[in-house]
Amino acid sequence: MIELRNVSFTYAGSNRRVLQNLSLEIARGESVGIIGPTGSGKSTLCYLFNGLIPHHFSGKFQGEVLVSERNVMKETIESMSQIVGYMLQEPSLQIASPFVESEITFGMENFAVPVDKMDKRLNEIIAELGLEHLRYRATADLSEGEKQKVVLASILAMDPSILVLDESSSMVDSTSKNDLVKILTALKKQQRTLIIIDHDLDFLAKIVDRVILINNGSIIIDGATDSVLTNNRLLIKNGLIPPIFPDLFDIFQEKKLLDDPLPLSLESARKIVQKWLP
Repeated sequence: MIELRNVSFTYAGSNRRVLQNLSLEIARGESVGIIGPTGSGKSTLCYLFNGLIPHHFSGKFQGEVLVSERNVMKETIESMSQIVGYMLQEPSLQIASPFVESEITFGMENFAVPVDKMDKRLNEIIAELGLEHLRYRATADLSEGEKQKVVLASILAMDPSILVLDESSSMVDSTSKNDLVKILTALKKQQRTLIIIDHDLDFLAKIVDRVILINNGSIIIDGATDSVLTNNRLLIKNGLIPPIFPDLFDIFQEKKLLDDPLPLSLESARKIVQKWLP
């Protein structure tokens, strides 16, 4: 689905390599978290997937990027947008229409989707994301969480096989964040490829099966979510805050009071505590 071969990139006007000889593969249907400190190269990496690099952000590029067997360097952003949907951190930056309905159909209209198919897809997406109550609202009147759902709806209306979310949990409240977890979990069951950049590791732990930690443009570790997100020392060393349960239980492991692996979820933490109870 996605393959990077020895990719390096330096933005125009800079001498700093943001990505350094990076290679990785992401299979169809995988759910992958991309983590790392600010400036580590996370967003730059994902800009490669939909052609924003090199077609929007110029610079010195080396290597090869293949998405759905297409060489991204030879494609246009428009053609890649039908394969890779990209949601930015601030949903307001992606809203182009004054009303919710027209925003959801915006991409389809630009690609000349027939009206009957467009109406069918509009109704499907509104039902799938539970947006009926927002359908006739003005986009300017929506909360950040509501805007995020509308942007996600407009992306999904194009039916991309790959969905990239860039710090999507950072601008919304806890209710909207929980709603987003439910939506992404449902999309995961549809075998869509999910690539999620986020600093909230507890949020990521509820969704992804694989985590890639990047720092200084290189992959530090690439592994199963349970393994990477319970490695407190590695996370802290790379400027990240560990998830809540591995952080809370770490002291017990240090004092050799915990033989089990560090828990990542409330359920696994509860099982450990139940073992300690008389």
